[in-house]
Amino acid sequence: MTNKQEIRLKMYLSVDDFLAKNEDLTKALPEFTVTLTEFKDTINKIKLIDEQQENIRTGIAKDKRDIKNSLIDLTAENSGKVFALAKVSKDKKLMDEVDFSISEVGRMTDVALRTYSEKLYKKIETILESLANYGITAETQKEFSDTIEAYNNSLTKPRVGIAERREATKALKLLFGSADLILKKIDAILGIIRYDEVKFYEGYKTVRKLVDTNAGVVALIARASDYSSGKPIKGVVFTFKSNGTVIIKKTAEKGGFYIRNMKPGTYEVNIKKEGYKEKVVTVNINDGERTDLKVELEKAR
Repeated sequence: MTNKQEIRLKMYLSVDDFLAKNEDLTKALPEFTVTLTEFKDTINKIKLIDEQQENIRTGIAKDKRDIKNSLIDLTAENSGKVFALAKVSKDKKLMDEVDFSISEVGRMTDVALRTYSEKLYKKIETILESLANYGITAETQKEFSDTIEAYNNSLTKPRVGIAERREATKALKLLFGSADLILKKIDAILGIIRYDEVKFYEGYKTVRKLVDTNAGVVALIARASDYSSGKPIKGVVFTFKSNGTVIIKKTAEKGGFYIRNMKPGTYEVNIKKEGYKEKVVTVNINDGERTDLKVELEKAR
C-alpha cells in the first residue's frame, strides 16, 4: 500500500467511525444504510489485501530461511561423514573437498551453498556403498536431494511474490476507486440534512478531509536481520547516496528505522555492522509511495 493509499484508508476509517457514532441522525436517510454497508465492506477488502501483501513478504522470507537452515544442517552433516571416510582411507583430495564445518557452510552465499550442496550430493552418489557404515544411505540421499530441490525452488519464490503483489496492487487501486465513488454518494445523501444538522455535517466534513502533510509521509521503512537466524539486528548503519544527497541512519532495538520525505530517485545504499559482511544495494524511491527495504546480513568469518 502506498503512502497516499494509507492516508486515504485512515480517512475512510475516520468517516466510518464518525458515522457509526451518529447513526440516529442518518439511519432514516434514503439508501444510506445500504450505501454505508457497501462502504464498510470495501474498507474491509482493502484491509484484507493489505494484510495479504504483508504476509506474502514475510512468508517468503521465513520459508526460505527455514529451508536454508535445513540444507545447511544436512550439508554440514554429510560433509562431516564424507570427511571421516576420507580420513580413514587417507584420501587427502577428498578431505580437502569436504572439509567444511557447519559455521562455514552457514556463511556461504545462496549460490555457493547451492553449488556446494549439489556437488557434495553427486560426490556421495559415486561412493555411496562406502558410506553405509557412516550413516549415509539411499534414504538419506533422497532427503538430501529433496532439500536441495526445495532450496532451489525457494530462491525463485520472490519472483512469484512480486507477481502476487502486483495483482494485489491492481486490486487495491480498484477498491480505492470504488470507495471514493461510494463516499461521494454518502456526501450527496448527507447533503439532505446539512442545514438541519449543521454541527453533525461540519463534523462529517472535517473527518472527510484527507490529512496529507509532507511532514507525515514516510518515504522508506528499513529493516535488518541476521541471515541465519532471522533475528533483527540493532545498530546497523545504512548510508543512502543519490546525486549528492547523503542520508545516514542506524537501526534501532527491533532492527528498523524509517525516513520521511526522501527525494524521489535511485539510491545506492551501503550497509555496515561490525561482525557482519558489508552489503551494498540499490533502492528506488517514488513520489507518494512508501518503499520497504529488508536486508539480511551474513556474519563475517
